[in-house]
Amino acid sequence: MGLKILRQPQNAFQTPKTRKKSDRGEARSYSKGAAKREEILTGLMGALARGELRNPPLRVIGQTLGIEPAHILYYFGSREELMQAVIRRWDEDAAAGWRSDNGEKMGIDEYLAAIGLNVGKPGIVHLYLAFAAEAVDPQHPAHDFIQQRFEQLHTVLANAIRKEQAEDTIPPEADADAEARWLIAMADGLQLQSLIDPTIDAIGHMRLAVQKLRRV
Repeated sequence: MGLKILRQPQNAFQTPKTRKKSDRGEARSYSKGAAKREEILTGLMGALARGELRNPPLRVIGQTLGIEPAHILYYFGSREELMQAVIRRWDEDAAAGWRSDNGEKMGIDEYLAAIGLNVGKPGIVHLYLAFAAEAVDPQHPAHDFIQQRFEQLHTVLANAIRKEQAEDTIPPEADADAEARWLIAMADGLQLQSLIDPTIDAIGHMRLAVQKLRRV
Protein backbone atom coordinates (compact mmCIF):
# COMPACT_ATOMS: atom_id res chain seq x y z
CA MET A 1 0.00 0.00 0.00
CA GLY A 2 1.43 3.38 -1.00
CA LEU A 3 1.82 6.24 1.39
CA LYS A 4 -1.12 8.59 1.69
CA ILE A 5 -0.29 12.24 1.15
CA LEU A 6 -2.26 14.26 3.63
CA ARG A 7 -3.71 17.45 2.19
CA GLN A 8 -3.11 20.46 4.31
CA PRO A 9 -5.91 22.99 4.77
CA GLN A 10 -5.69 25.88 2.36
CA ASN A 11 -4.48 28.29 5.05
CA ALA A 12 -2.41 25.78 7.02
CA PHE A 13 0.92 27.42 6.14
CA GLN A 14 -0.26 30.96 6.83
CA THR A 15 1.53 32.55 9.69
CA PRO A 16 -0.48 34.56 12.22
CA LYS A 17 0.97 37.70 10.62
CA THR A 18 -0.22 36.61 7.16
CA ARG A 19 -3.70 35.79 8.47
CA LYS A 20 -3.93 39.20 10.14
CA LYS A 21 -3.09 40.90 6.84
CA SER A 22 -5.78 38.83 5.10
CA ASP A 23 -8.32 39.74 7.79
CA ARG A 24 -7.47 43.43 7.47
CA GLY A 25 -7.91 43.22 3.70
CA GLU A 26 -11.33 41.63 4.09
CA ALA A 27 -12.33 44.29 6.62
CA ARG A 28 -11.27 47.09 4.25
CA SER A 29 -13.20 45.47 1.40
CA TYR A 30 -16.33 45.16 3.56
CA SER A 31 -15.98 48.76 4.70
CA LYS A 32 -15.73 50.00 1.12
CA GLY A 33 -18.77 47.93 0.14
CA ALA A 34 -20.80 49.31 3.04
CA ALA A 35 -19.75 52.85 2.12
CA LYS A 36 -20.84 52.32 -1.49
CA ARG A 37 -24.22 50.92 -0.40
CA GLU A 38 -24.70 53.97 1.81
CA GLU A 39 -23.74 56.30 -1.05
CA ILE A 40 -26.32 54.71 -3.35
CA LEU A 41 -29.01 54.67 -0.66
CA THR A 42 -28.57 58.27 0.48
CA GLY A 43 -28.26 59.50 -3.10
CA LEU A 44 -31.51 57.81 -4.10
CA MET A 45 -33.34 59.01 -1.00
CA GLY A 46 -32.20 62.57 -1.66
CA ALA A 47 -33.47 62.46 -5.25
CA LEU A 48 -36.78 60.99 -4.08
CA ALA A 49 -37.21 63.55 -1.29
CA ARG A 50 -36.60 66.40 -3.75
CA GLY A 51 -39.25 64.98 -6.06
CA GLU A 52 -36.76 64.32 -8.86
CA LEU A 53 -37.79 60.65 -9.04
CA ARG A 54 -41.14 58.88 -8.62
CA ASN A 55 -41.05 55.07 -8.31
CA PRO A 56 -38.16 54.93 -10.81
CA PRO A 57 -36.92 51.86 -12.73
CA LEU A 58 -33.35 50.73 -12.11
CA ARG A 59 -32.10 52.32 -15.35
CA VAL A 60 -33.36 55.77 -14.30
CA ILE A 61 -31.90 55.36 -10.81
CA GLY A 62 -28.53 54.60 -12.36
CA GLN A 63 -28.73 57.63 -14.67
CA THR A 64 -29.66 59.92 -11.78
CA LEU A 65 -26.87 58.69 -9.51
CA GLY A 66 -24.30 58.32 -12.31
CA ILE A 67 -23.89 54.61 -11.56
CA GLU A 68 -24.29 51.66 -13.90
CA PRO A 69 -27.38 49.56 -13.02
CA ALA A 70 -25.15 46.48 -12.84
CA HIS A 71 -23.12 48.15 -10.09
CA ILE A 72 -26.29 48.92 -8.13
CA LEU A 73 -27.32 45.27 -8.40
CA TYR A 74 -23.87 44.23 -7.17
CA TYR A 75 -24.49 46.06 -3.89
CA PHE A 76 -28.24 45.48 -3.48
CA GLY A 77 -29.02 42.31 -5.43
CA SER A 78 -32.27 43.58 -6.95
CA ARG A 79 -34.37 46.71 -7.37
CA GLU A 80 -36.78 45.30 -4.77
CA GLU A 81 -33.98 44.99 -2.23
CA LEU A 82 -32.97 48.61 -2.90
CA MET A 83 -36.57 49.79 -2.49
CA GLN A 84 -36.87 47.93 0.82
CA ALA A 85 -33.66 49.59 2.00
CA VAL A 86 -35.11 53.02 1.13
CA ILE A 87 -38.35 52.34 3.03
CA ARG A 88 -36.45 50.93 6.04
CA ARG A 89 -34.24 54.02 6.18
CA TRP A 90 -37.30 56.23 5.77
CA ASP A 91 -38.91 54.43 8.71
CA GLU A 92 -35.74 54.75 10.82
CA ASP A 93 -35.51 58.49 10.13
CA ALA A 94 -39.19 58.97 10.93
CA ALA A 95 -38.91 56.85 14.09
CA ALA A 96 -36.43 59.35 15.50
CA GLY A 97 -39.39 61.70 15.90
CA TRP A 98 -41.85 58.99 16.91
CA ARG A 99 -41.27 59.56 20.59
CA SER A 100 -43.00 61.99 22.88
CA ASP A 101 -41.14 64.55 24.97
CA ASN A 102 -40.83 62.15 27.91
CA GLY A 103 -39.26 59.45 25.70
CA GLU A 104 -42.29 57.21 25.36
CA LYS A 105 -43.00 55.39 22.11
CA MET A 106 -44.99 56.96 19.31
CA GLY A 107 -48.40 58.28 20.15
CA ILE A 108 -51.13 59.57 17.88
CA ASP A 109 -49.72 63.11 17.81
CA GLU A 110 -46.28 61.81 16.82
CA TYR A 111 -47.92 59.80 14.04
CA LEU A 112 -49.58 62.97 12.73
CA ALA A 113 -46.23 64.78 12.86
CA ALA A 114 -44.61 61.99 10.82
CA ILE A 115 -47.34 62.27 8.19
CA GLY A 116 -46.74 66.00 8.04
CA LEU A 117 -43.07 65.34 7.26
CA ASN A 118 -44.03 62.77 4.62
CA VAL A 119 -46.15 65.28 2.73
CA GLY A 120 -42.97 67.28 2.15
CA LYS A 121 -41.27 64.27 0.51
CA PRO A 122 -43.62 63.34 -2.35
CA GLY A 123 -41.09 61.17 -4.18
CA ILE A 124 -40.59 58.87 -1.20
CA VAL A 125 -44.33 58.71 -0.48
CA HIS A 126 -45.00 57.85 -4.13
CA LEU A 127 -42.36 55.13 -4.03
CA TYR A 128 -43.77 53.64 -0.82
CA LEU A 129 -47.39 53.60 -2.02
CA ALA A 130 -46.48 52.12 -5.41
CA PHE A 131 -44.15 49.54 -3.85
CA ALA A 132 -46.77 48.55 -1.27
CA ALA A 133 -49.32 48.06 -4.08
CA GLU A 134 -46.87 45.83 -5.97
CA ALA A 135 -46.23 43.80 -2.81
CA VAL A 136 -49.91 42.77 -2.60
CA ASP A 137 -48.85 39.76 -4.66
CA PRO A 138 -47.83 37.03 -2.16
CA GLN A 139 -45.00 36.08 -4.51
CA HIS A 140 -43.51 39.58 -4.49
CA PRO A 141 -40.09 39.68 -2.75
CA ALA A 142 -41.29 42.47 -0.43
CA HIS A 143 -44.69 40.97 0.45
CA ASP A 144 -43.67 39.83 3.95
CA PHE A 145 -41.76 43.06 4.60
CA ILE A 146 -44.75 45.29 3.79
CA GLN A 147 -47.14 43.03 5.71
CA GLN A 148 -44.92 43.15 8.81
CA ARG A 149 -44.61 46.92 8.48
CA PHE A 150 -48.39 47.33 8.50
CA GLU A 151 -48.76 45.03 11.50
CA GLN A 152 -46.06 46.80 13.49
CA LEU A 153 -47.59 50.20 12.81
CA HIS A 154 -51.05 48.87 13.69
CA THR A 155 -49.79 47.51 17.00
CA VAL A 156 -48.10 50.80 17.92
CA LEU A 157 -51.18 52.89 17.09
CA ALA A 158 -53.62 50.51 18.80
CA ASN A 159 -51.50 50.66 21.97
CA ALA A 160 -51.40 54.45 21.73
CA ILE A 161 -55.20 54.55 21.51
CA ARG A 162 -55.55 52.24 24.53
CA LYS A 163 -53.17 54.48 26.47
CA GLU A 164 -55.35 57.51 25.71
CA GLN A 165 -58.43 55.54 26.69
CA ALA A 166 -56.81 54.87 30.06
CA GLU A 167 -56.11 58.61 30.33
CA ASP A 168 -59.74 59.34 29.41
CA THR A 169 -58.85 61.35 26.27
CA ILE A 170 -60.45 58.74 23.97
CA PRO A 171 -63.82 57.19 24.88
CA PRO A 172 -63.49 53.67 26.36
CA GLU A 173 -66.07 52.21 23.94
CA ALA A 174 -63.82 52.93 20.92
CA ASP A 175 -62.39 49.78 19.31
CA ALA A 176 -58.64 50.45 19.47
CA ASP A 177 -57.72 47.84 16.85
CA ALA A 178 -60.31 49.05 14.35
CA GLU A 179 -59.50 52.72 14.95
CA ALA A 180 -55.81 52.03 14.35
CA ARG A 181 -56.63 50.34 11.02
CA TRP A 182 -58.77 53.29 9.99
CA LEU A 183 -56.04 55.81 10.85
CA ILE A 184 -53.50 53.90 8.74
CA ALA A 185 -55.91 53.54 5.82
CA MET A 186 -56.86 57.22 6.02
CA ALA A 187 -53.25 58.35 6.17
CA ASP A 188 -52.21 56.30 3.12
CA GLY A 189 -55.33 57.28 1.18
CA LEU A 190 -54.96 61.00 1.92
CA GLN A 191 -51.26 60.96 1.04
CA LEU A 192 -52.12 59.30 -2.28
CA GLN A 193 -54.80 61.93 -2.98
CA SER A 194 -52.38 64.74 -2.11
CA LEU A 195 -49.90 63.36 -4.65
CA ILE A 196 -52.59 63.59 -7.33
CA ASP A 197 -53.92 66.93 -6.12
CA PRO A 198 -51.40 68.92 -4.02
CA THR A 199 -54.16 71.28 -2.84
CA ILE A 200 -55.56 68.49 -0.64
CA ASP A 201 -54.58 69.08 2.99
CA ALA A 202 -53.76 65.53 4.06
CA ILE A 203 -52.50 66.46 7.51
CA GLY A 204 -55.47 68.76 8.12
CA HIS A 205 -57.93 65.97 7.37
CA MET A 206 -55.96 63.61 9.62
CA ARG A 207 -56.09 66.08 12.51
CA LEU A 208 -59.84 66.38 12.05
CA ALA A 209 -60.21 62.59 12.19
CA VAL A 210 -58.19 62.45 15.42
CA GLN A 211 -60.31 65.22 16.93
CA LYS A 212 -63.41 63.16 16.19
CA LEU A 213 -61.76 60.10 17.73
CA ARG A 214 -61.02 62.09 20.85
CA ARG A 215 -64.42 63.78 20.60
CA VAL A 216 -62.83 67.16 21.19
